[in-house]
Amino acid sequence: MRKIVIILILLTLSFGCKEFMKRLAVKELDFSLVRVSLIDYTLSDMTLKLDIMATNPNDIDAVIDRLDYSFFINEKNAANGSTLKRITIKAVRKKTVSTELTIDYLNLGAAILEAVKDKRADFRIEGKVYIDTEIGSISFPITLFYP
Repeated sequence: MRKIVIILILLTLSFGCKEFMKRLAVKELDFSLVRVSLIDYTLSDMTLKLDIMATNPNDIDAVIDRLDYSFFINEKNAANGSTLKRITIKAVRKKTVSTELTIDYLNLGAAILEAVKDKRADFRIEGKVYIDTEIGSISFPITLFYP
């Protein structure tokens, strides 16, 4: 009976350690903003789809519990967003994470006029990738540019 208890404890610790390593693998991920697409627009706002590519060079899966970010258009903070679901990037693979966000034109001011006038806009995401652990959340900063 004692051996069974010891084996169960070791299996539990092993599983917990493996899950923790999957979360720590996040710090080795390479992120890039690959696409910004207009989904819809009205007279007062627009909805964009942001495609973020996550490349996992690790030999284990990486787990992101959430991503909180600020989206900038021509250096002006346009909106803030968050992914609300857990994302797993398989070992030595790439995964595109898509998120939508609605931007009120009033928040952009001159930046939107400049983008329309120049027929070009520079986009940037600044954010934090979070992993949840038994002792709390750990975050890693990211900054992405497009184009």
